[in-house]
Amino acid sequence: MNRPLLNRFLIVLAAIGIAIYHIHPPDKTIKLGLDLQGGTSYTLKLDLSKLEDFRRAGAVEKAMEILRKRVDRYGVAEPIIQPSGKDRIIVQIPGLNEKDKASARSQLERVAYLEFRLAHPRNEEELERMRSMKTPPPAGYELLTRTEKKPGRPDVEERVLVKLKPELTGKHLVKAAAMYGPSGYEVDFQLSATGGDIFRKVTRDNVGHRLAIVLDKKLVSAPRINSEIGDRGQITGDFDQREAFDLANALENPLETPVKIIEERGVDASLGADSVRSGLRAGIVGFSLVVVFMLAYYLRAGFIANIALLVNVILLFGILTIFKFTLTLPGVAGIILTVGIAVDANVLIYERIREELRKGKPLVTAMDAGYNRAFSTIIDANVTTLITALVLSWLGTGPVQGFGLTLSAGIVTSVFSAVVVSRLIFDAILRYDKLEKLAMLSMVRQTSINFLGFKWPAIALSAAIILGGGLVALKKGNEIYGVDFTGGDAVTLKFSQRTDVSRVRMALDEAGLKECFLQYQREVGSGAEVLLVKTGFDAGEKAVAALKSAFPQAGFTQLQLDKVGGTVGRELQWTALKGLLVASLCILVYITARFEFAYAVGAIIALLHDVLVCLAFFFFTDRQLSLPAIGALLTIAGYSLNDTIVVFDRIREEFKLKGEKLGFIQLINLSVNETLSRTILTSLTTFIAAVALYVFGGGVINDFAFILVVGVVTGTYSSVFIASPVLLIWHPSKLAPQENEKSMGAQRQIG
Repeated sequence: MNRPLLNRFLIVLAAIGIAIYHIHPPDKTIKLGLDLQGGTSYTLKLDLSKLEDFRRAGAVEKAMEILRKRVDRYGVAEPIIQPSGKDRIIVQIPGLNEKDKASARSQLERVAYLEFRLAHPRNEEELERMRSMKTPPPAGYELLTRTEKKPGRPDVEERVLVKLKPELTGKHLVKAAAMYGPSGYEVDFQLSATGGDIFRKVTRDNVGHRLAIVLDKKLVSAPRINSEIGDRGQITGDFDQREAFDLANALENPLETPVKIIEERGVDASLGADSVRSGLRAGIVGFSLVVVFMLAYYLRAGFIANIALLVNVILLFGILTIFKFTLTLPGVAGIILTVGIAVDANVLIYERIREELRKGKPLVTAMDAGYNRAFSTIIDANVTTLITALVLSWLGTGPVQGFGLTLSAGIVTSVFSAVVVSRLIFDAILRYDKLEKLAMLSMVRQTSINFLGFKWPAIALSAAIILGGGLVALKKGNEIYGVDFTGGDAVTLKFSQRTDVSRVRMALDEAGLKECFLQYQREVGSGAEVLLVKTGFDAGEKAVAALKSAFPQAGFTQLQLDKVGGTVGRELQWTALKGLLVASLCILVYITARFEFAYAVGAIIALLHDVLVCLAFFFFTDRQLSLPAIGALLTIAGYSLNDTIVVFDRIREEFKLKGEKLGFIQLINLSVNETLSRTILTSLTTFIAAVALYVFGGGVINDFAFILVVGVVTGTYSSVFIASPVLLIWHPSKLAPQENEKSMGAQRQIG
């Protein structure tokens, strides 16, 4: 083996070895996201307005540390706690069941600001005076109340006047524990040395008076001081075991600033397991179909492409493991989509080799020319998709960000596998096997279709679809938006017996839940049916309870609960728009630099066309916009340009060669006809992967996969009937150069 070939072989072997090494050990496997293993994700917003400026800088980090202690003590495995912006924290807790979710939510939101305040020495007299004279509390005091629940007897409300200024706060507390005492569950606490000294003095000087225990501005109890108390004490109340445990946990880890849960997304563990199975099934089917197609169509070259595809998958999982990515269901979709994209580069290379062979060149020369001439097209086509994937990683959150990361990694490994790995195998075969022919099937022969002759009917068709989608969206109003955008609760329920939607709506109306969105959804592959219920914020659990009570025979079981605040919905709309604008601007700059501004305009118009057509079909099929759907739209915005770049690259090449002989109409038609086979084939391989994802990926990701399927088709259509005509409209030169010298001058500027 010659030196250059050996060096390339060692580089590829080293890359594969490193990837396998990191994939193999069980302790270094890829972490699964909550949608693949079950659990709950919370987005918390901190109220930093009450903190001094110098304390705000580290407030998020300190809150994360405190929340981690609370969650770890709660007994869950490997919680994910990470900052999000300047005042938000994302907490992901795997393995939570429905019973524990309410308790976990309380633990996260509770500030646990503990105060010991002296009650007014003449509490009852002052309360009577305030009642009879209708006066406010005395200066320096405020009125706090609590309801005492007694089994078998009516609840009793206790009203206590307490000092505004505390004698002691929870910052001196060092330990708290839930205990079972003579009067039920209580919380025993221990103070620091300084806190103990303060507590002794306060209790010694106020024997016979009441000392109120106030937690988060609420009265817990107000016992009478019978004697001096040291550095230990008890907080008693109407606690059950869980309440006492949660209170002790919060007291040991108090927050300095109020926290509000603005988004909650929960997935049942069984649904997570189903998602894993669906993702694996979709991946295996998609991978197998692409492999079979490449092998059947390109024969020996297809076998080499499949080896490169296998290397690509190994390298991709290696990168995900090395960088410790958390794999979500959209991330799985990114991997499956990568399988389709991965062979696109091989298709471009093989079709270019086929062209060179038709010119009568020897195989070695044709292969060199094929790889060299396809290289710039491959880079340009993949960079546009990579730009969008990076925008998703940057601006996206949660699942969308995970999809962007896996897609970004997949694009890099795909280009490496196609350009480096497959070329290495071919070079080795040509050197040692003396291969002279490369047999390949041919689906599309050389055509001479006047594609530009259909530009106005095609533009009219696209305009009709987009306009129709817009009218449907206007008619439905806010119904086109899912909970991700509008805010509220979205509950997914499985059932053993189907109940008529009208009866379900009636039961929810009787429970005081008006205007709920109800929809039965069926998975394409398994046929399993679920009920989706969308309500106002914090009303999802009430809806589930109402349905279980009204229809016990239906066997309703909650699979997934998403809670999204209105603020998050508005931010998502802006983020989606910003993502599309940023991706479009970056692509515009890149294509202008690589081609010319007219090409960039055509590409961006085709991009917007594809997004709007996908939205139109999305609305036609009565679907609602969600976070994954926006991620899919942004993905299509990047991927659909692949075919456009292939056509543009050929137009640019042909103009340099034949611009003196052909008019621009003939030149564009020639270029589209010459690239028609690779346009169809590259779209077909990605379409196969997208369809596998749609059919076998499961209901959770059905909307996401639907957009990909539609987007691949409309992306192919737009590259021929939208992007190319824009070039002609931008430069309206319709006559052959020999017939119009002025026209010829204008044409020369295009190249």
